[in-house]
Amino acid sequence: MDASILDETNPDKRDPELDLYNPDNPNQAPYSTAFVEQYRAAQIARNRRISAWAKDKLQHLRDNGRPHDEFAFVVHGTMADPRWLDPAIDPNGRKPRWCYLGDPQVVNNGPVGLARFCTLRSWLSQWSYDDSNADGVKCAASISIPALVIGNGADDACTPSHTHRLFNAITRPDKELHEIAGATHYYFGQPEQLQEAVSLCSNWLEQHGF
Repeated sequence: MDASILDETNPDKRDPELDLYNPDNPNQAPYSTAFVEQYRAAQIARNRRISAWAKDKLQHLRDNGRPHDEFAFVVHGTMADPRWLDPAIDPNGRKPRWCYLGDPQVVNNGPVGLARFCTLRSWLSQWSYDDSNADGVKCAASISIPALVIGNGADDACTPSHTHRLFNAITRPDKELHEIAGATHYYFGQPEQLQEAVSLCSNWLEQHGF
């Protein structure tokens, strides 16, 4: 998420030194380790502010005799990550200034994006840093059958650390990791890489009797 946004009701109110797409930001790619750490901390802090607000809003509904009501809202700035501008961070074969939905600066505030439209419960269940049930690493640790993990060599959404965290979290010995060279997240215009992924999955399922 965009760590620079200071006011959820006014996304134009930003910290200029955290705004990745501001040309006047003194912090420009390639980013220092200190800046990346500062940015990550600010991302988590913003996420937690939204979560705290969502919990307060749900409690307000309960306190007013409306325990089953919901409230929809928009989350602005959801495609701002230093990795999209600095390919040296969690490197792979992706092209710089690009993400799986296109130009990340456009996507960041566009009408389509991860978590753009939420409800109180959907935010807490899926996107909240502390409350989400969509914790891939935690869930991977509970896998009780053989597992196959496939990483894409030029993935422009899930960079290598994602793949390896998931793989390493699986505690079973019968697990396999494969990487498809040059493949992007959705294999757009990549029929050979797509076929490789399909074949890997099909052959693995057949070998394991699924």
